[in-house]
Amino acid sequence: MNKTVLITGARRGLGLALTKQFISNRWNVLSVIRNDKGINELKELPNCIPIISDITSDEVQSTIHESLKENGAVDVLINNAGIPGSGAHLDETIANEVLSLIDVHCIGAFRVTQAVLPFLSKDGVVINVSSRFGSISKVSKGELDNVKCSYSYRIAKAAQNMLTQCLCREFKDKGIRICSIHPGRLTTEIASSDADRTAEEAAKKLFSMLELLEHGKFYSLFEDIIEW
Repeated sequence: MNKTVLITGARRGLGLALTKQFISNRWNVLSVIRNDKGINELKELPNCIPIISDITSDEVQSTIHESLKENGAVDVLINNAGIPGSGAHLDETIANEVLSLIDVHCIGAFRVTQAVLPFLSKDGVVINVSSRFGSISKVSKGELDNVKCSYSYRIAKAAQNMLTQCLCREFKDKGIRICSIHPGRLTTEIASSDADRTAEEAAKKLFSMLELLEHGKFYSLFEDIIEW
C-alpha cells in the first residue's frame, strides 16, 4: 500500500516541488492549498488530492479531519506554507504584518499539526519547514547580518521553531519523529538575496533524507544541523 504525505502550501514553490517528488516515488499526496488557484495542475497529477482550506482559519482543522476520515492515515506531515514580510528594519515594519506572518508560519502549522496528529501513523514524521532566519543563535551571532530579511519573517520562524520544540518535548517517547528543516537558499518567489538552489533540488534532497531524520533536530538540507 502506498504511503501518504500531507503538504501545506502545495500550489507553488517548494510545496509543489515536494508534491511532485513524492508522487514520483509512488506516494499519495494530500495537497493543502488556500484557494482553487492552481488546483487544475494538482488535479492532473496522479495520486494527488487537493484540499482547499486556509491554514489561518480554524476551519482548516475540520476540513482536514473530513478529508482524512475519507483517505486514511498520514505517514508524513510537511508544514510548508509560508509568506514573506516586507520591512527589514524596525521603522519599516507594521505590527499587523508581524501578526499575519506568525498566523501563517506558527499558528497555521499548529492548527494543521493538531488536526493531523490523530491520523498520523505510529512511526509518522512531522516536518516543519523553517528557515535559518528563525535561528536565534544565528541571528544573535550576527551570521545573517548581511542578508536582507524582514522582521516579520524572522520573528514568525523563531515562533515556529519554538512550536516545533514544544512538540518535540511532548512527543519524545511516542515513536513519531518531529523536526524542523531549513530547505536551503531557494530561488522561489520569496527568495533571499543569496539564493542558489532550486525548489526541485530541495524536494529531492528532503525526500532522500526522510528515513534519516531524527526527532528534535533542526536540519539544513544542504549544510548541517542548525542551532536553534
